[in-house]
Amino acid sequence: MTVGAFLRSHWRLIAAVTAFDAFACVMVFVLGCGLHAVFAVACALFTGLLVGLAAEYARAKRFYSELDCLSRSLEHPYQIPSLVKKPQSADQALVYDALQTMGVASASEVARAQAAQNENREYMEAWVHEVKTPLAAAQLVAERVPEPESSQLKRELDRANRQVEQVLWYARTLSAEVDYRVHPLELLQVVREVCRQNARFLIEQGVQPVIQLPQGLTVFADEKQTAFIVSQAVVNAAKYGATRITFSSQEAADDAGGKQVALLVADNGRGIAAEDLPRVFERGFTGAHGREEGSSTGMGLYLAATLSQKLGLGLSLSSEIGQGTVFKLVFPFDDRRAWQNLTQA
Repeated sequence: MTVGAFLRSHWRLIAAVTAFDAFACVMVFVLGCGLHAVFAVACALFTGLLVGLAAEYARAKRFYSELDCLSRSLEHPYQIPSLVKKPQSADQALVYDALQTMGVASASEVARAQAAQNENREYMEAWVHEVKTPLAAAQLVAERVPEPESSQLKRELDRANRQVEQVLWYARTLSAEVDYRVHPLELLQVVREVCRQNARFLIEQGVQPVIQLPQGLTVFADEKQTAFIVSQAVVNAAKYGATRITFSSQEAADDAGGKQVALLVADNGRGIAAEDLPRVFERGFTGAHGREEGSSTGMGLYLAATLSQKLGLGLSLSSEIGQGTVFKLVFPFDDRRAWQNLTQA
C-alpha cells in the first residue's frame, strides 16, 4: 500500500479533522486567546492527526504487505488466512474474515476435485488391468492363426498394448503418490530392454537400432519409468520415417561440479518443423506429422516430459526437417554413485 493510496482512502477522516482543527482555532481566537495560543492549538491538533495517520498507515502497510507476499509465494492462496496474523482494526478484520470464508470454500473445492481425480485415476487403472486380460488371451489366439494373418494380428495387438500402457502411465501421473523405486541402472540394459519390447514394431518399420553405450555406465533412476520415457523416443522415431536409431551417451559437469550423464537417442527420420519444436511436450499436441499420420494422440512426449519432471531428469529434443531428431534424457549427478565408487575402491 502506497502513502498516496492510504491518504486517498482516509480523505474523509483527514477532511473532518482539518475542519475540526480550524473550528477549534476560531473558538480559541474568539475567546480572546492570543495568536500564539491559536497556533499552539493548531499545531497540537495537526500533530495528533499526523501521528494517528502514521500509526494507522504502518499497521495497514504491515497487514497488506503480508497479504501480498503470501499471495505471491504460496502455491495455494487459500491457505493465506491460516498464515497471516489476525488484524486489530475493524476494516482489516473484515478483509480477514472474508479471506477465511473464501479459504474454507476453496479448500473444500480442492478436496472435492482431488477426490474426483483420485476416483478417475483408480477407475482408469482398474480398466487397464481388466483390458489386459483379453489382450493377453488374444495374443495366445494369434499364435494359432496361420500367416500372414498371425503377424498382422500380433502387430495390432502390440499397438493396442502400447496404447493401454500409455493410459496406465497417464493415470499414474495424475497421482502425487507415484510408485518410485530409484536405484542404480545400467543404461545399456535399459536400452536393450526397450528395443526388445518394441522389436516387432521396429522390424516391421524397417528400423535398425544401433547401441553405442559403454558397459557399466550407471545412473540412479526408476527402471520402469525410465524405460517408458526412452520407449516414447523409439516409437516416435520408428513411426515417423526413421531407418536407424542410435543410442549413445554424453557426460558433462553440472553447476554444482558433479557429473551429469545424458542418454542420446538420435534418429534419421523426417524431423520436426521449427514452429512445432517448442510445443512437442504439450499435452495433446500432434504437430504437422501427427496430423498427417492421423493416429497420433500427442500424449507420448507429454507423458515422457511429465515423468521426467517427477523423477528430476532433464528432457530436451532437437530436430531439423529432413535431418532427424535427437532425444536427450539427462540424469543428474548423485552422491550415492560417488560413495559407491569410494567403497568399492
